[in-house]
Amino acid sequence: MKQQISALFLLLVFYSCKNIQVPAPVLDSKNLQAELSTLEPSTIQIATELALQPYLKEAENSLDLKFSGEEKQCEGISYKYNFEREPLYFEFKHNTISYRIDGRFDLSLSYCPSCHELFGEPSCVIPRLYASCGVGEPKRSVEIKYESKVSIGNDFKLNSQTKLENFRLIDPCKITVFQYNATETIEKEVRKSLIDLEKDIDKQLESAPVRQTVNEVWGSLQDSILVAPYGYFYLRPHTIGISNLRLENNGKRATFLTQIKANPVFSTHSLALPHVALPKNTPLQVQNEQSIIHLRSIALYDSINKILEREIGKQTIEITNKRSIQIDKVVLLGPQKERLVLAVDFSGTKRGRVFLIVTPYIDEQQHLKIKDVDYDIQTKSVLLHSAQWILDSKLKELMVSGFDLDLNPIMNETKVAIEQQMNGEISKGVWLTTVINSLTVHNLLLSEDHISIDLELIGHLKLKIK
Repeated sequence: MKQQISALFLLLVFYSCKNIQVPAPVLDSKNLQAELSTLEPSTIQIATELALQPYLKEAENSLDLKFSGEEKQCEGISYKYNFEREPLYFEFKHNTISYRIDGRFDLSLSYCPSCHELFGEPSCVIPRLYASCGVGEPKRSVEIKYESKVSIGNDFKLNSQTKLENFRLIDPCKITVFQYNATETIEKEVRKSLIDLEKDIDKQLESAPVRQTVNEVWGSLQDSILVAPYGYFYLRPHTIGISNLRLENNGKRATFLTQIKANPVFSTHSLALPHVALPKNTPLQVQNEQSIIHLRSIALYDSINKILEREIGKQTIEITNKRSIQIDKVVLLGPQKERLVLAVDFSGTKRGRVFLIVTPYIDEQQHLKIKDVDYDIQTKSVLLHSAQWILDSKLKELMVSGFDLDLNPIMNETKVAIEQQMNGEISKGVWLTTVINSLTVHNLLLSEDHISIDLELIGHLKLKIK
């Protein structure tokens, strides 16, 4: 029994001499949502194009080609007219559509100086006088002009305000038989019918699905974009505004700028982020039409550790002729102020775990690296008493050379994934085109379970609504 106890004691002594046991450093904790709130807002500018031709055609079809009217009375002047028009001629300026209509009319009149009741009904006691213009001769010409001012409201609906601007009789109709100027009559009566058509024009233009399209685009921009095999991209839009309309290409299209404010984030893991309902149209602050996306990329330590295991793990360091250690595993643990704590598991002449404090940075080639490598205070204290030879600089040198994470593949895949997701038909008749011109790294932040890297993407987006 005494021999067994002695053997056990010797074994424990042996292993205690072989093992390095160091208390783990205290890490800082940081809140992810608070971290996301510090990100500079992104400005996404979408040059939007709305095809107006279908709605102008419907406006054209909504106007009658022919219409007529009459007024009969016993005493005084009675009349009947017929009006017909040519196809609309459109003119465009800024946010205004002008419609010119060339029309023709004929007018028949009768005049009774005096009426009396005979047998209970009024009757003209003097034979009626009849006259006409445009009857049995070329119809008289008239020029009509409408004007529609179009805009987009706070609810993203297309607003149209159409008004009859001009009614001009090119061939005035003067009846000399009973000294009557028929111009006022024809203008008054035809104008009544034309004014009623203002609402028809507005109805057709306002049927353009601007709000529906904006809502669909807004919803699609909130969906996550898979950046295989690295993680997920979230645009996180929160504000949207649309500029005043500009009518181009002879009025076949209306163009405007859609501006979206967002706080994008990239994560190596899926995030449960809420969707935001379409807000009101907000005023724009436009300097140019390029989009600048400030993207916060979140890389979990677990994801980085898998790369470190491949790049650094299972390397042997010969410190002296008789002493060596094998790196079994390198693990990122978390932040300590503005630096990172690394745990290094090793075996060989000694075995155990030591802790290093490092400063991460991103070099000009967009590689994540470390510098200022040093043992933490407690690790130094333990090694000074048990294995001072491990404090040799070779381990630190290996960490510096081995810790080299190339961010370019991740950034390139992010660029490609964004372009693929944000290109093509996002809904029926709505096409989005996205080109990312540049992608650069700007900042690096440390959190409890991840590293955040701030990227800046510059590009151009275009939306076509057919």
